[in-house]
Amino acid sequence: MTEWRDDLKLILRKSTATEQHGVFLFTDSQIKEESFLEDINNLLNAGEVPNLFAPDEKQEICEKIQREKSQQTDGTPIALFNMFIQRVRDQLHIVLAMSPIGDSFRNRLRKFPSLVNCCTIDWFQAWPEDALEAVASKFLEEVELSDKERDGCIYMCKMFHTSTENLSELYYSELQRHNYVTPTSFLELISTFKTLLEKKRRSVLKAKNRYEVGLQELQNAAFAVAKMQEKLTSLQPTLVIAGKKVEEQMAIVQAESADVAEVEKVVKQDEAVANEQAANAQAIKDECDSDLAHAVPILEAAIQALNILTPADITVVKSMKSPPAGVKLVMEAICVLKGIKPDRIPDPSGTGKMIEDYWGPSKKLLGDMKFLDSLKNYDKDNIAPKAMKEIRKNYISNPEFDPEKIKSASTAAEGLCRWVRAMDSYDEVIKIVAPKKEALAQAESDLSTALAALKVKQDSLKEVQNKLAALEQKLAQAQKEKEDLEAQVQLCATQLERAQLLIGGLGGEKDRWNESAVQLGIQYNNLTGDILIASAVVAYLGAFTSAFRQ
Repeated sequence: MTEWRDDLKLILRKSTATEQHGVFLFTDSQIKEESFLEDINNLLNAGEVPNLFAPDEKQEICEKIQREKSQQTDGTPIALFNMFIQRVRDQLHIVLAMSPIGDSFRNRLRKFPSLVNCCTIDWFQAWPEDALEAVASKFLEEVELSDKERDGCIYMCKMFHTSTENLSELYYSELQRHNYVTPTSFLELISTFKTLLEKKRRSVLKAKNRYEVGLQELQNAAFAVAKMQEKLTSLQPTLVIAGKKVEEQMAIVQAESADVAEVEKVVKQDEAVANEQAANAQAIKDECDSDLAHAVPILEAAIQALNILTPADITVVKSMKSPPAGVKLVMEAICVLKGIKPDRIPDPSGTGKMIEDYWGPSKKLLGDMKFLDSLKNYDKDNIAPKAMKEIRKNYISNPEFDPEKIKSASTAAEGLCRWVRAMDSYDEVIKIVAPKKEALAQAESDLSTALAALKVKQDSLKEVQNKLAALEQKLAQAQKEKEDLEAQVQLCATQLERAQLLIGGLGGEKDRWNESAVQLGIQYNNLTGDILIASAVVAYLGAFTSAFRQ
């Protein structure tokens, strides 16, 4: 009841919202409670339903009317609401559709007189046959039917309606019972036919399609089996060829691996020899360096002493008229080392003999501007053995050939003396080191030769290793191709087995599905007539006894 009242409120508000008129269509099939007709009666009589709107709803309606129509009223709530009611009466048109059949219609007219007094009555008589045909044609024009089927349906609808009228007369004459055949029954026939036809067509077509899809899947599966069998047959020879290719490639790789192993063995042996030679050369070099380590500091000290000397110091020595014995002794030693011959002069003591004198050549040597440089750059590694023998015999062993003693005579001579002694020490060491250096040179030469030969063999090894790597890569590729083919064969065989099981399992269903699809197709074609008959039974034969229905 609450929903009914809410719907009435909505209808009244909508009908007055604008200047547009509205229609409230109410049929007897919508009368759930008799109180509905009481509200309709009041609405027809007074334009309102008493106590329909709550006070706040009335106030809202009055405010809306006041905003829109304030100039036409005095503005009081009663005047505004009366204006709302007047607009309802002017703009809302109520259409009641009721069947005159039975006692309910007569009772309602007695209880609610406004249904007659406030309404214009349109009484629809029985439709003639051409009207029945026109209505049926109109309602069936959107139904999917051939022209022949549509014409047949229109004729049968008309025939059902007219034959039921004749049957109703016979029914009354035999059983004294009324059965009214109204246009509503005709419309119910067509409506039921349309609804059931669409529903049944959809369900039958869905079932038919399901069987047809299943049959198509079976056909596709059979086709797939044939393709897989063909593919499996074509893969077998390819797999055999791939297996042979792998075996051949593996044999080549094994042979090449043996060659590489042999070359690796030789190279490792040569590497061991070369490493041993390198270690031997390094040992000789270390020994030479150790021996030279004793003489090098002395030599460096002598060179440092020479660096301290200046041309002026040398000039002082050169300008000596009667040089001290120590100075002369130092210069003699230098002349001997540089291979300068002494002068022969008469003995100053008056013996009448000729003696060797180094002072004259020494002065010439001291006069050379590059004297100090010649000492610094002296070829100390190749001192003549004869000169070194004389140096050790006549000078190194001489107690007076001492830098500290000579220092008192000349600072420059001291540095020169230290240089001579350094040459002696260096020569002692170099004579020991020289054979070792020769051995080192020979060892390094042998090592260089061995390394060159090793490089050739290593390059050869690298070449065969690269060749082996390429062969192994080809082998891996061939194995992968073989494995891929095996996987394809296995997959194809598995799929083939499953498909054959599926087809074998559903083989018996194929005929049944095919027959079901055919029967559903026939049923689909017969639906129009079957549904039309069923709709006629529903629309017209409900009031009859079973004997009359038959």
